[in-house]
Amino acid sequence: MIRRDVIAAALLACILTVLFYGTQMTRSAAPYDAWLDYNEDGTINMRDIGATVQAFGASGDPAKNVTIAGHANKLAYYVKNEVVPATSWFTSDPILVDGYSKMTVSLTFSESQFDYHLWTTHDASNFVFRADQGDETTWRPVNCKTYDVVNMYVKIRVYNPGEFEGALNLDVYLIP
Repeated sequence: MIRRDVIAAALLACILTVLFYGTQMTRSAAPYDAWLDYNEDGTINMRDIGATVQAFGASGDPAKNVTIAGHANKLAYYVKNEVVPATSWFTSDPILVDGYSKMTVSLTFSESQFDYHLWTTHDASNFVFRADQGDETTWRPVNCKTYDVVNMYVKIRVYNPGEFEGALNLDVYLIP
């Protein structure tokens, strides 16, 4: 009989603790992360954990790309502050774009003059088709352009016709 009273008292203490300190117990020091708010109600709570519990044990392809409202979802290639000497070319490695519908090229160059070429092909080592060509007059001040993917690989070349070296920043994003 005493044992039942002890269990009841412990249970009552737990309930009272939750009632009085529940708001402090549900708060977290971690910042809000929209990726963890599965039901998108603005609060990360047990309802979000429920979605994870329901999916527990499921398997699939972890390399599969995730599309978020049609925005670019994969950074396929980037160059940061690449020095391009005067009167010389920067040429990217072959970039695999097969399986994507569009690609976005974002480019900035520290010098006021540059020429831009986008080459595309079916073979990583043979670039035979020029898809686009432009210069600073077609790119500045807008440094971003989106293309339909028509082949398996692309290669980007930037020419510095100026007298001074320049710094190139180049990003290529793929869109499913």
